[in-house]
Amino acid sequence: MNRQSAPRGRVMPALVGWHVRIGELVGRLFVLHLVWLLGVAAGGVILGAAPATLALNAVIRRDLLNQVLEAGNLVVTERPGLWREFWRVWGQEFWRAQAIGAVLLAGWALFGLDRLVLRGGVGEVTPWLSGLVVVLSVLWAAVTLIVWPVAVHFDEPLPRVARLVAVLALSRPAHSLTVLAVAAGWLWLWRACPGLVPVFGMALPAWCVAWLYWRSGVLPLPESAVPIEEADDAG
Repeated sequence: MNRQSAPRGRVMPALVGWHVRIGELVGRLFVLHLVWLLGVAAGGVILGAAPATLALNAVIRRDLLNQVLEAGNLVVTERPGLWREFWRVWGQEFWRAQAIGAVLLAGWALFGLDRLVLRGGVGEVTPWLSGLVVVLSVLWAAVTLIVWPVAVHFDEPLPRVARLVAVLALSRPAHSLTVLAVAAGWLWLWRACPGLVPVFGMALPAWCVAWLYWRSGVLPLPESAVPIEEADDAG
């Protein structure tokens, strides 16, 4: 009797803990998506999409970073509330985000133009060029998803960020494929369950991509990440 009840005593708290954490995450993503929509609207949609996406990823980055720091018994930096943190990044990184968004949009416009040209045919090389455009489009899709968590993690000029994104996309093909799978799965979910769009929107796929790279150890911890004991001694 005691042998059977002991495992159950350990399992039930674990299940309750999982339910609580999942509930907190769902609530967090819901609020993040609503704030993201406000950020998009604040810039008149066209000028608001990029800074809102960058600010969204900044909040997610800090959420995941704090989890990693707590798990490693490292000092967790104090942060403002979600609302203040989002709008602070939205304002401070406004033009940097516009530059990132402009490059991404220019790339997609170029691929769209290539497809229009190839539809008319350019001779015998049309199938080969069409295949090349498809491959490059897939790579650009991965870049579009990866660039945001990289840009908020590294305070570097945009050319440096572009090199980091290219290195991650090409040197970690498994991660890139997983990122694309996340995007494809979310697009399918949008079509299968349209009601989820106003609930999670951009927040869920952004969180999944950021979680993938944080859990894989690709993104380094900041220099301020020191053990709690050392911080106490220094204090």
